[in-house]
Amino acid sequence: MMRMICLLAVTLLLAGCRAKEPATSEQPAPPPSTQPEAESVGTRSPGRTEAEQPKTKLLVTLETGKGAIELELDPAAAPKAVETFVKLVKEGFYDGMPFHRVEPGFVIQAGDPALMGKPPVGFTIPDEVSPIKHVRGVIAMARLYRAGQMVPNSASSQFYITLGDAPHLDQMGFTAFGRVVKGMEVADKIAVGDRILKARVAG
Repeated sequence: MMRMICLLAVTLLLAGCRAKEPATSEQPAPPPSTQPEAESVGTRSPGRTEAEQPKTKLLVTLETGKGAIELELDPAAAPKAVETFVKLVKEGFYDGMPFHRVEPGFVIQAGDPALMGKPPVGFTIPDEVSPIKHVRGVIAMARLYRAGQMVPNSASSQFYITLGDAPHLDQMGFTAFGRVVKGMEVADKIAVGDRILKARVAG
């Protein structure tokens, strides 16, 4: 009888020890809906899917002392370049800005904040593979030139308009994002020091 009581006591003691064993540290993975989504990477605006990228072309007018240059920008071709250019236009960044580079038959260029006593815009944008080719009347983003080489992904506020076909700029990876639709004769007359009196987005 005493042996049976002892065996029963041992059995109860072992059962109690097992009940107090710690649970494993592994936990089931959370449901997919609770896991954070990866951030989008590339030239698209944050939080936008490809289907949400703007497709409608935008019109921007550059008023100069020699007349108006009307530009048609293509967000589908180079969304980040268009987004940045339009943002700066709306902020009045280009108002009063001089054209600091003029090469007849090649390009006119503007957008250097130092020439207005302004600090750099503080950002650069990635190069984009645009289907727009560098023919006469195209607007594109300029890039830094350092140590005899173009610096990739260095575009910020400076832009140029081509006065003639320049296919080598396609090969060099410059991002074209629109074209002149009216006022190309004005662009041809621009000289160094001529200013953009007012830049505005149509509508």
